Amino acid sequence: MKSVYDEHVQFYLDFVDEGLHDEAGFVHVLKTAFDEVLGDRIRDARVCDVGCGEGYLGRHLVARGASEVVGIDLSVGLIDAARHRSDAPGLEYRVDDAQELATVPDASFDVVVSQLALMDMADHRRVFRAVRRVLNERGVFVFSILHPCFEGSPFSLPDEPKFLVDDDDAAIAYVVRRYATEGFWRSGGTGVRGRMGSHHRMLSTYVNNLVDAGFVIERMLEAIVPDRGPRGGDVPLHARLFAEVPPAVLLAAHVAEA
Repeated sequence: MKSVYDEHVQFYLDFVDEGLHDEAGFVHVLKTAFDEVLGDRIRDARVCDVGCGEGYLGRHLVARGASEVVGIDLSVGLIDAARHRSDAPGLEYRVDDAQELATVPDASFDVVVSQLALMDMADHRRVFRAVRRVLNERGVFVFSILHPCFEGSPFSLPDEPKFLVDDDDAAIAYVVRRYATEGFWRSGGTGVRGRMGSHHRMLSTYVNNLVDAGFVIERMLEAIVPDRGPRGGDVPLHARLFAEVPPAVLLAAHVAEA
């Protein structure tokens, strides 16, 4: 199986780097949410980063005290970039399918994380089962996704704009049309969801299938991004919505007792 991301490696690296550069943006808000949920459990933990991309979350978790992070991604190009960007001992990267985790032994990790990647995976149920298999009996799974109620709901440009705009062409609200229609979609635009597409699922689908896979949900956090203040500067006009409408959601769950 080949990753569509291998057709757009440089575009995606540029997109990620832009997000990492924005210290008030939702990428950093989500990293803070991972820190909050994991707390001291990250200290000396063996971590698997599923759908690791170029590896920024793994680098962050090693800096936070993880003893080892193994990044898994289907994209050969992104794994190459992750290896090149690796900046500390304890970081390892493998090309593997998150739906199988074939290179990962059973019960070999304390923590599995996934940052904004499950929308790219065709069968999230298989991912959940694979994650459950590689976690030990005290293991925890923490993942973030584009918020399926808002940011991740399907739209098709140019006929179905994502935002409702005012007279100055500033986004003032999300437009949600087909939340209950699950499946693969492309936005028709030139961004990540226009190029790579996305698998949309209702939030209840993620929650119920996570429980079915043998997890107990600990916490859910919705990524509210600090208000950017008055208009002007380099802040995209739609980003001001993020202070009221969360662009992403994070779920934390631990392995259910046998």
